[in-house]
Amino acid sequence: MDKHEGLALGHTMAEIAASNAGEEWKAAAYAAFREHAINHQLFTTEEVRKANTDMPFPPDDRAWGSIALQAKRDNIVVADSWVRATSRSVHGMVVTKWRSLIYRGTDELNNY
Repeated sequence: MDKHEGLALGHTMAEIAASNAGEEWKAAAYAAFREHAINHQLFTTEEVRKANTDMPFPPDDRAWGSIALQAKRDNIVVADSWVRATSRSVHGMVVTKWRSLIYRGTDELNNY
């Protein structure tokens, strides 16, 4: 049995949530995540979601996890560290702080 069975289950549930959100939502969310990575060196998925208020909500916020995992597989981001989530719905859980591999901006305030 994998010692990270809970993490694997979380990834599976994120993929299911994204699938339920539909292909159109996934494409728009991925584009938003990629654009955020171009303009921010370090960020959380939660920050991407909050920066894109024009994005429709997926049926399940875990769908955003699938988008982040796809961006990781596509070498857009790598995990940098972990921080406490600020969203009340996440109840202070630890979330990934992503480091962009495609950063082109000058957002010096974001260089934690």
